[in-house]
Amino acid sequence: MAPAPEFGTWVRSPAVAGVFYPGDADALTEAVTRLLAGAADPPPGDPPTAVIAPHAGYRYSGPTAGAAYRAVAARRGEVERVVVAGPAHRVPLGAVGVSTARAWRTPAGEVPVDVDACRALVDEGLAVPADDAHRPEHSVEVHLPFVVAALGPVAVVPLVVGRCPPAAAAAALARLWGDETLVVVSSDLSHYLDDPAARARDQRTRRAVLEGRHGDIGPYDACGCVPVAGLMLVASDRGLVPSTLAVATSADASGDAGRVVGYGSFAFGPARPLARDERRWLLARARSAVARELRTGEVDPLDDDDVPERLMPPGASFVTLQVGGELVGCIGSLEARRPLWRDVARNARSAAFADPRFPPLAPDDLDRTVFKVSVLSALDPLPAGHDDLVGELRPGVDGVLLEAGGHRGTFLPAVWSTLPAPEDFVDRLAGKAGLPSDPWPADAQVWRYTTDEFADAG
Repeated sequence: MAPAPEFGTWVRSPAVAGVFYPGDADALTEAVTRLLAGAADPPPGDPPTAVIAPHAGYRYSGPTAGAAYRAVAARRGEVERVVVAGPAHRVPLGAVGVSTARAWRTPAGEVPVDVDACRALVDEGLAVPADDAHRPEHSVEVHLPFVVAALGPVAVVPLVVGRCPPAAAAAALARLWGDETLVVVSSDLSHYLDDPAARARDQRTRRAVLEGRHGDIGPYDACGCVPVAGLMLVASDRGLVPSTLAVATSADASGDAGRVVGYGSFAFGPARPLARDERRWLLARARSAVARELRTGEVDPLDDDDVPERLMPPGASFVTLQVGGELVGCIGSLEARRPLWRDVARNARSAAFADPRFPPLAPDDLDRTVFKVSVLSALDPLPAGHDDLVGELRPGVDGVLLEAGGHRGTFLPAVWSTLPAPEDFVDRLAGKAGLPSDPWPADAQVWRYTTDEFADAG
C-alpha cells in the first residue's frame, strides 16, 4: 500500500508563467488590472456565487476571463476561499484531483491552499491526490492572478478534473461550496474550428449552459465539460441560474480566423425578478403558441432564436385562460424541468386545448381570451400535519402542493381570493387531490411556493 501523501509541506511552482501570462510581477499586475478595468460592467443583481471562465493565454482569453472576475469583485471581503476546478490536459486522470501543496507560487507571490479542505476531500473519498496532474497543468494556474486581483488575499482549493462522471465533480463542489466560498470552473469552448463555425458551436454551448442541459456539452464543446456539468448540477440543486458575461474567440485578438479557440464566461447566482419587457415577451409567446395551432392545426415547434436570456433557464409555470371573466383553461408545472419560455408556451397550448374540464378554445374566442402567467418559485417543504400546516400558511401569498397515497393536488395563491380561511383552503385542497381532510392522511407531504403573476389585456 502506498504511503498516505503529506499535505502542506511544499509549494507548487508555476508551469506557464512567461508563456500564458507575464512572468514578471509588475507586468502581471498591470496586465490583470487592465483586463479587469476593460471588462464590461456585470449585469444587475446579486454578484455571482460561481463562474465559468476560460484559461488560455491572457492575450487571447484574458478579456473574457476579466468579465468573470469583474463580476465577482463585488464580493471582495466576503469571499474567504476560492475553489478553482479545471480539466486535466496533460496527465490522464480518472477522478477529481487535489493538490497537496501548502501554496501555489505566482510571479506576484504565493497563494495559500486550503490544505484542510483538500485533505478532507481525499478522506471522504471525493477526490484523490493528483500532484502529477497539477504540476504541468495550466487550467487552474492562469486563474490565480485574477483571483487575487479581484478578491484579495484568499485561500484556494485547486482541483484538476479528469475523465470521471459529472456527479463526481458535483459532489466535490457541493462539499466545498458555502457562503464564503466562490466556485470557479475553468474551461475554454470549441477548439480549432474556423471562426464562423466556432461561434456557431459556442452559441449552442452557451444556450445549453443557460438552459441547464449539461448532458449536451461534450469535450468538443468545452474542454472542461466535466467540471462545467458538475457546476451546473449543483447550481440547479441550489436554485441558481446562469447568465452570460462574455463570449469571444481567439480571432478577436489575433485576427486569424482559420483555426480558433472559443471562450465564454458565465455567472451563476440567484434569479432576479422578471422585467416588464420579459413578462410581455412571455405573454405574447403564450398567445402565439395557441394562435398558431388554431390557424394551422399544428403544434408550435418552439424553435425560437430570439428568446430573452432571463427566460432560458428551467422554470415552472401555470397558464390560466379566461374569457369574459370565466375560467376556460388552466394547466401548469410544479417543478422546473425545461426552459421557462418553453414551459409557458407548452402550458398555454395545454390550457387552450387539453384541459379536460373545458372544451378546446375556439378560434373566435382567441381575441377575447385573457392569458395569465404564474411563474413559480422553488418548492419549499412545510409541516405535513393538518393543524401545523394551517398555522404555517400565509394567506394570499402561498401556493400549496399536497401529496399522499399516490394522489396530488395544488392550489395557486390566487385561490385565496375565494378561500381566505387557511383551514378551508387546506380542506378544499385535500378534496381536490382526492384525499380526506378528516382523518388527515398520515403519509401527507406538503410544499409551498410563491408566484409572480401577470396577464395581458386579451
